[in-house]
Amino acid sequence: MREMLDQTLTLEGFEVVTAASVADGRVRLARGADAVLADLRLPDGTGLDILDAARRLSPAPPVVLMTAYGSVDVAVEAMRRGATDFLCKPFDTRLLVERLRLLTRGPAGGVVADGVVAVSVAMREVVDRARQAAAAPVPVLLAGESGTGKEVVARLIHAASPRAAAPFVAVNCAALPAHLVESELFGHLRGAFTGAESDRVGLIREAGGGTLFLDELTEMAPELQSKLLRVLQEGQVVPVGSGRPVAVDVRYIAATNRDLEAAIAGGTLREDLFYRLAVVVLRLPPLRERSADILPLAERFLGQASPAGKATELTPAARRALLAHPWRGNVRELKNCLERAALFHRGATIDAADLDLAPSSPVAAALPPATLAEAGQRAARETERRLILETLQREGWNKRAAARVLGVSYKTLFNKLRELDIPKQPPRQVT
Repeated sequence: MREMLDQTLTLEGFEVVTAASVADGRVRLARGADAVLADLRLPDGTGLDILDAARRLSPAPPVVLMTAYGSVDVAVEAMRRGATDFLCKPFDTRLLVERLRLLTRGPAGGVVADGVVAVSVAMREVVDRARQAAAAPVPVLLAGESGTGKEVVARLIHAASPRAAAPFVAVNCAALPAHLVESELFGHLRGAFTGAESDRVGLIREAGGGTLFLDELTEMAPELQSKLLRVLQEGQVVPVGSGRPVAVDVRYIAATNRDLEAAIAGGTLREDLFYRLAVVVLRLPPLRERSADILPLAERFLGQASPAGKATELTPAARRALLAHPWRGNVRELKNCLERAALFHRGATIDAADLDLAPSSPVAAALPPATLAEAGQRAARETERRLILETLQREGWNKRAAARVLGVSYKTLFNKLRELDIPKQPPRQVT
């Protein structure tokens, strides 16, 4: 287990130091730590001994305890002695990674630049390549599902390039009126067509010295793609109504949510334009393939959406719900979800019910877990349900007393009862 977690956390960017015993752990703790992860059962003591040693440090690092032998008494004792979290095995390592990342705010908080959150390996690779591409004046083609953050990455490339002080002009090709696309991009002279009452330089020349971002390029008509290709090749535009070319100095970044090969085969993307733009091709992963970014993004969106001076936190149940959701709308859907929750929730915490996520289909819910991660999530949910039930029984179903013992607010416990399908009153005894 120790070796597996060492490898997992190292791959996620943490600097990991391991210890096989309480004695070894105390020695390593003396050198300092940003966070501590300890098993409850150790050869020469318990994780509580490590917890006590960590609490004597100044500043004391957060401590997460884990065990396969969870019980109400042990969990309550750990929390009373200062443990930050208590995990029952088996658990989803993604939850552990996100918990440690939030506790340590690292590595580098996950925020790279211009709002790009790149904690996951997949997204860090995209950012690394984007930064490398930014240094050279070459076209870049971004491919990815809707909502994956293509414009955010385009802005990162611009900001990291020598053109950062010049304009960044974003164009949604799908939103341009078909009969005005040419004049919008290339400009026009006064009187070139009905309604052209004055000269217009066009979006390409507006981006002069900077970057033009062409979003949803495949929505542009093939004949206009041909004219755009000529602009890229010759570095000149010819305004509508003029026969005189005008030189332009622009860096081009294009994006599409279509499969590139299918778009070329289907004729929605000219092959010659593709090869002109595809000096650098960056494929942005969907959010479901970069789960390590979900919670850092959620925390960021929540901070942006919360009213000034109001601190709002996600409960463990809310974090689990965010990680389990499929996010078909990707980062855009996640942002909308957190903005909605920040607007309508009351109190200092946001629970799973406040997220208002669409429930999984009954068919999917009835299927057995397909992965170890899913099995871990279900086991964690069942452990949480059992912990709450046992505490309620011990406190005589006094929910306020149970909330105090569990270290949560009354509202959070109330939401948990609903989320985990726990009765609000003790079951009647039949004799």
